[in-house]
Amino acid sequence: MGMGNGSPIDSEAIDESVEQMRRQLDNGIVDVQFQYQRGHSFTQRDGEDIRAARVTVTPGIHGQGGYFDIQWWENEDYKYHYREEGLEFRFGREAANETTHKPVRHFHPPNNLNAHKQSCIGIDQPPTLVTIAVLKTWWTAVEKGNEDLVNAQNGLP
Repeated sequence: MGMGNGSPIDSEAIDESVEQMRRQLDNGIVDVQFQYQRGHSFTQRDGEDIRAARVTVTPGIHGQGGYFDIQWWENEDYKYHYREEGLEFRFGREAANETTHKPVRHFHPPNNLNAHKQSCIGIDQPPTLVTIAVLKTWWTAVEKGNEDLVNAQNGLP
């Protein structure tokens, strides 16, 4: 069934993740926008029932900056999808993977977004700690300018 496994979106967890990013990155956040319906554009905040958040950050791993699209579901599944010019990767938790050979907490690497590698993020909750872990692995890659360092840490956070 995929991310969320039929569970509703968890707007509060998305907000908690965005606020943790604000605390961690401060002036490194360029913009925050929200999506309210699947397939619709990201816009400024206009209500409580959000589907996803887009947090634009600077610097990037190889460029001026990039952005994270963040989603959480009430079953504790999540997705942190990072993109900048010529680079993207994704951290996720997908309960539906429990019955497959794919890891529940997984990482889609830049060179193969279809791959499901074991994630270095060792927790499922709360969104604050998962966000800290995602930012830690991303920042390590930013500091070294090396995308291969994303998901290279052990047992975050």
